Amino acid sequence: MQYFLAFGIEVVKVTYPNGGESIVSGDPLNPPITWSTNDTKKPIAKVKLYRTKNGGATWELIGKTPGNPESYDRTPQVQTPKTACKVKIELLDAIGNILGSDVSDNPFTIQLP
Repeated sequence: MQYFLAFGIEVVKVTYPNGGESIVSGDPLNPPITWSTNDTKKPIAKVKLYRTKNGGATWELIGKTPGNPESYDRTPQVQTPKTACKVKIELLDAIGNILGSDVSDNPFTIQLP
C-alpha cells in the first residue's frame, strides 16, 4: 500500500507578532506587523490586516495597504489588558480575490502601560 502526503507551500506567513509577545497599549509596534510572502499566480494588489482580541471569535479590520509591503505600522490601543490577541493577513488580487492568508500561530498580549 502506498501513501501520498499532500503538501502545500504557504503563500503568506505572519512573522510578527506571531505568538507569545507582550505589547504595550499606546506604543508603536517595534517591529511593525510583518509577514513574508512566496510567489503567487496573480499579482498582489493589496493587503488587508485584521486583529482579534478574543482568540479568533471576532475579527476587526485594522488596515489596508496597496501592493505587498510585508510590514504595517500600527499602534495598538486597548482599555483593558487583552491576552488572546492575534493578527490575520490577507493578500488580494486586483478584483478582491484572496490569494493567501495567515493568522498568528499563537496568541500575544496587549497590556496597559
